[in-house]
This record gives sequence, C-alpha cells and structure tokens, in this order.
Amino acid sequence: MSDVLDKVEAKMRGRLNAYDRSTLPSDPTLPRWRNTAQWARNAMVKEGLMSSDSPRGVWEITEAGRRWLVAVTTQKK
Repeated sequence: MSDVLDKVEAKMRGRLNAYDRSTLPSDPTLPRWRNTAQWARNAMVKEGLMSSDSPRGVWEITEAGRRWLVAVTTQKK
C-alpha cells in the first residue's frame, strides 16, 4: 500500500494542494490525501473493482476493474 501511495504522490505532485497535504486532526502523521485514497480503495472493493482478499497492504485490481478501466480510457479517446 505504501508503495502504491508513494507512486500516486509522485504522479500527483503538481496537483496536490496544501489542503491535500495537510494532516488529519485524528492522525497528525497522515496526509489528508492518503486517507482519502484509502477510503476510495474501500469503495472500489465494495464495487468489485479491487480485490477484497488480497494480502494486507496489497491493492489488487479485479477483472471487473480492468474492464472498467478499459471502458473509461476508451471513452476519453
């Protein structure tokens, strides 16, 4: 999970603002955007786009998630 979020941060560096980078009152070590990403992952698991039975700390896309991603990227072209 940390590796994934590190890569996301590197790709989003120019788009994350001061609020995104601010920490949460409940956890002053956790940037707000990382917490939001973790909640987004939970939503994708519920939608079947990411696997719910991956080992702890591993984010794994499902076949349904791959099909969704292909459909979304195809629409943008």
